[in-house]
Amino acid sequence: NIHNTGDALKAALKLGADTHQMDTGWWSTTMKVPGQEKGWLSMVDKSMPGNYTVNKNGERFSNESQNYVSFVNDMFAKFDEGNPCAPCYMIFDSNFRKNRPCGPLLQGSMQPDSAVPKEWWTPSFLSKGETLEELAEIVGIDPEGLRATQAKVNGYAVTGKDLELQRGDSAYDRYYGDPSVTPNPCLAPLKEGPFYCMVLYPGEMGTAGGLVIDTHARVLKQDGQPIAGLYACGNVTTALLPTYPGPGSTLGPAMTFGYLAAKDITGTNF
Repeated sequence: NIHNTGDALKAALKLGADTHQMDTGWWSTTMKVPGQEKGWLSMVDKSMPGNYTVNKNGERFSNESQNYVSFVNDMFAKFDEGNPCAPCYMIFDSNFRKNRPCGPLLQGSMQPDSAVPKEWWTPSFLSKGETLEELAEIVGIDPEGLRATQAKVNGYAVTGKDLELQRGDSAYDRYYGDPSVTPNPCLAPLKEGPFYCMVLYPGEMGTAGGLVIDTHARVLKQDGQPIAGLYACGNVTTALLPTYPGPGSTLGPAMTFGYLAAKDITGTNF
């Protein structure tokens, strides 16, 4: 949101408030839909069976079915290691295209390729190739790397074990899988052309850093002492847990620490 300019943080900083984790966020992959000003959140598309995500070398670099915050953290971490994975490329086949939506693109049974807006067919958003090699050439991905990756993914789909990135091993992974797909609800082979690519970019839903507070929701200074009369809760404060706990991870603390702030302000025990 372009109107979220950190006004509360700026005001608190003038009073000497301490901050923490200001370089972190609630990340999610996004899509740059042609003609739309804002990015399109892509939270669960890549988690479903029948696709995989690669870098320019055609190599997977992260478990596609893990939570979206951790996936984008991997995009940043691997990119820092010199791995060209931001943006990255979600690859799927005609079976996935027919039966599953992907971002604003409805499943082919509802929105066939002939009904897709012409401006959407661009290497920066959505591409299609009759063969995997043709798709790689259109998008600019190494074809040999992509072919080798698809062979491995298809093998993992048969055995149910992702030996590289353990996709589908966790109950959290399987939450966004398809229980009708066996032996791994997060893995299905890609066999039937044409093949498709959707480009995914790192994006955020909000910041995960912010003001440091105590157990009474009082804003603290850098020396650990509370600023008299200043309380904070919700997304203006730093995340209370070290990793992403799940949806609503700012709402629960906002309610809890709003309650604690009210108790401290009023001096009551309710």
